Amino acid sequence: MLWVLPLVAAIGLLGAFLAAPYSPRIDAAVTRLAFLLLGGRGIEIDVEREQALRSAAIGVPYREYAAKTYIYTAGAGVAGAVVGVYLGAAGLFVLASPGLSFDPNATIETSNVVQLGVFLLSGALLSAVAVGATYELRWRLPSVRADGRARRIDAGLPRTVAFTYALTRGGMSFPDVLRTLSDNERVFGEGAAEVDVAVRNIDLFNVDLVTAVQDLSENTPSERFGTFTENLSSVLQSGGDVSEFLREQYERYRDEAEEQQAEILNLLATTAEVYVTVIVAGMLFLITILLIIGLTAGDTLLAMRVLTYVIVPAANVLFLAYLLDVTRPLRAAGDEHEDDREDERGKVADRGRDPDQKRSGEGITAGRAVESDGGYTRPGAAADHERLFAYRRLRSVRETLASPLASLVDRPRLLLYLTVPIAVVATVVRLPAILAGGSVDVRALDDVLIQAAIFLSGTFAVVYEYSRRRLKRLESAVPELLERLASLNEAGISVVSSFDRVRRGDIGELDAEVNRIWRDIQWGATTEEALSRFETRVRTPSVTRVVTLITNAMHASNEIGPVLRIAAEQARSDLQLRRQRRQEMFTYLVVVYVSFFVFLVVIGALEYVLIPSLPDVGSIGGGAAGGAGGVGGAGPLGGFDGGDRDAYRLVFVHTAFIQSLLSGLAAGVMGSGSVKAGMKHAAVMLSISYVLLTFAI
Repeated sequence: MLWVLPLVAAIGLLGAFLAAPYSPRIDAAVTRLAFLLLGGRGIEIDVEREQALRSAAIGVPYREYAAKTYIYTAGAGVAGAVVGVYLGAAGLFVLASPGLSFDPNATIETSNVVQLGVFLLSGALLSAVAVGATYELRWRLPSVRADGRARRIDAGLPRTVAFTYALTRGGMSFPDVLRTLSDNERVFGEGAAEVDVAVRNIDLFNVDLVTAVQDLSENTPSERFGTFTENLSSVLQSGGDVSEFLREQYERYRDEAEEQQAEILNLLATTAEVYVTVIVAGMLFLITILLIIGLTAGDTLLAMRVLTYVIVPAANVLFLAYLLDVTRPLRAAGDEHEDDREDERGKVADRGRDPDQKRSGEGITAGRAVESDGGYTRPGAAADHERLFAYRRLRSVRETLASPLASLVDRPRLLLYLTVPIAVVATVVRLPAILAGGSVDVRALDDVLIQAAIFLSGTFAVVYEYSRRRLKRLESAVPELLERLASLNEAGISVVSSFDRVRRGDIGELDAEVNRIWRDIQWGATTEEALSRFETRVRTPSVTRVVTLITNAMHASNEIGPVLRIAAEQARSDLQLRRQRRQEMFTYLVVVYVSFFVFLVVIGALEYVLIPSLPDVGSIGGGAAGGAGGVGGAGPLGGFDGGDRDAYRLVFVHTAFIQSLLSGLAAGVMGSGSVKAGMKHAAVMLSISYVLLTFAI
């Protein structure tokens, strides 16, 4: 078995390279090896590639990235050569002839020339492919990441500018505004990460404000953000009114957000038509054509199986990927954070630090709070910090067990930890009956799998929809709350007293939350602490931005009425855009459902009307008229024998089930830009298909 060791070593090398981005130890080992062998000497800097690295925010110097690229390329070449030799040997083994055999234990001396040539050719070919692909992939990765960052920056730019304008309008100095924005990367995403670069240049390298902002315009991957920062640096350099400039930019980007959404909705309209035409009607047309060909010319069962089990799922998955890419700006503008909201709480605890701390930042790093010189504050502090880190890692688990229902509403994904084991156990218990007699009852197996899929998607959809509707009702009341707080503050009432007055009125779904805020203040919490607890309880994108804005504005001044007005205007604009989007997308949902019902009706007609009405060629003339292909001579179309009839019907049923599940997911992405939202549509469509094709017809 020693001949297998080179293959194992090659696969292990490739696995180590793939795991390096996720393992600091492996990555550090590759870095040390790269500098040990290359040391950065002789590596000339490519200006374009270096700019791509900066735009992608990879955080690795050019020479280090280049040296590691050469190591990855060389390792991939060696591994590719080894795997290529084994593939060549496998090919010889499969295609062996009496004069051309393969013995894995044979030496080069005893091997024939053809074997050696095949080994060298296959190894060299695969090595060349691995080298070229690895080298190209490594240098294209920064550009791909930069493009992704650019889209996320553009999507969040209106809110980033609104936040900056509000704090400037509230009296905070512009350098402090930039610091505040960079400290809230978890709220404003890549835009805040870009600003953090300018803040570090100012605080660590003593760069002046104008130069730091100009550097942002030169290195950012976003063209829109680059234009904004370039104009901002001109205003700062000329001594103009920054607040007025930000107000103009805020209004401009708000209008552009409406135009961008209109463009995306128009694109979705075209996409929905393409989906109905190609994925639904096109596949239905192919199935019908293949059935007719099978009746008249020959057996098409294999082609129909390939269409059902390969082409239909692949086409739907590709379409879903395209939909997710098209709706990315809409999700980045709000819905994406709504879907990721349930993960944020766990990540906050897992990071072992407070949610207000930055991901790159302070506090406990890798479970250890250290001094700037690398030492601990006192003896035994290392063990204490390890215990504290473990405690915080388990905090989310303890909270989930303490209040399971509330945790499920907050994080619907937790329900899968309960429902998936139940579905697996129920399926395993029912398997013996399906496998009885030494053969598999395919229809019974279908029943088990479809019922499990309906159970999983249906239960998740109920909890997810309840959670989402509750949060949307809370968000719809945010503008009213902000406007009332702004009116009271502009009338000279302090922020604390404003909450006391607001809670006495009716602000809809936020009544209970405002009462909790006031109760926290009465029990000794500061306004900032009470608002932070409110944000933790609700944790929607709108509430998170509002709390971040209010708490930072209070640090600059107690008169935050103008800031609250801007926040209320932005929140109301977001709600209006979301309402328009929901109304427009409802049409696409109807289109998907109509196409699904048409697909189901046609499949049902083929399954229960056309095929049963065809004659059984096995009972006509002893099957002599039909032959093995299933083509009969009774009637203008012929017929099927008994086995082919059942096989075709099974393919039709499976086609309906697969299309139901994937059409539901597509409907969710069209309607809400989320696969999770598509679970309810998938459950509904799958249930309808199952009932109609199994019981009703």
